[in-house]
Amino acid sequence: MALFERNKNIRADIIGVGLLKVEVSMLDNVHHISTTFHISFPSREIKHAEADFKKAPYLGVCRQTSQKMANLVGIKINSGFTERIIESVGGKDGCHHLVDQTLEMAKSMAQFIDNSYNFPIREYIEDAALMRKKVLEVYPQIKDMCWAYKVGNDHLFTKDIKCGLQEDLVI
Repeated sequence: MALFERNKNIRADIIGVGLLKVEVSMLDNVHHISTTFHISFPSREIKHAEADFKKAPYLGVCRQTSQKMANLVGIKINSGFTERIIESVGGKDGCHHLVDQTLEMAKSMAQFIDNSYNFPIREYIEDAALMRKKVLEVYPQIKDMCWAYKVGNDHLFTKDIKCGLQEDLVI
C-alpha cells in the first residue's frame, strides 16, 4: 500500500445546446472533493460552479470554502484565467484544491473543437501532420503549449504517427 495516493477524474457531457457539464473529482488519503461546472460553448464561460467536500482534513471548516465557487460564474476560459481563479476561490480565504480542480476543468476544455469553425475532422483524422497543422490554424493560441504543438516540431509528424483526436470531441 502506498503511503499516499491521489487520483483525479474528469468527466464532460453535453447537457444542452451549447452547454457542457464538467465534473472533476479528487480522491486521496485525506480528501474527497467533487466539483461540477456548467460551461457554455463556444464562449467557454462558466455558467454554474459548485463543490462538494465529502472528506477533508477539517471537513466542517474546509467545506465552507465551497461557497466561493459562486465567484466563478461569468468567468471565461481565456487569457488571465488562472489568476482570476486564484483570486476567486484560492488564497488564504479559499482552497487550493478548488483552484486545482477548476484549472483541471479548463484544461479538459482544450480537448473540444468548436463546431462553429466548421473543422472537418473526418478529413484529417487519418493524417496526424495535417490534423496538427489545421488545429494550429484554428487555435493559434496553443502554439508552444506542449511538445506536440511546439513550433519547429513539424518533422516529428511522420506517416507512422497516428492522430488520437476523435470526431465526438467536435461540439
